Amino acid sequence: MTTSAGSVIIAMDARRPGLSTAKKHLLMFFAQGHHLAWADEPLFAEALYATENGVTLHDMDTADAVPIDDEALHATITDVIVRYSALSPADLRTLVQASLPWQLAQKPGGGTRIERAWLTDWFRRPDETDDPDDERPDRAERAEAEAYLAARGRP
Repeated sequence: MTTSAGSVIIAMDARRPGLSTAKKHLLMFFAQGHHLAWADEPLFAEALYATENGVTLHDMDTADAVPIDDEALHATITDVIVRYSALSPADLRTLVQASLPWQLAQKPGGGTRIERAWLTDWFRRPDETDDPDDERPDRAERAEAEAYLAARGRP
């Protein structure tokens, strides 16, 4: 299920009130990337754009946003808030600008839109998915769990 950027912002505000707009934009980069990598679908429909200050969304209107009622979406948002929100905007910006998706969007003549395929590839790379300090299951553990469930006829 995909939601809107405004709905994601409302969920972020509920978990971590008081974040600046710039920091929310940066966190949206990580939320979209992780959700694409984990769920094979975007968290929110709106596009991300690379800027010299990190990333931006052209539409983050929360006026018509509806609360998110999907647990998987909430899990992504919560994971991103826990993992990244304590970092300063400068640290988040450094992480974003070091990423290949941001760099590809900044190439001359390429526009500034960060393509979802770039985010998916970046957030699925081994450095991201097999981090021993990360408590989330790594690729091998996920494959083992999926095989176990498939053998028992569960999706």
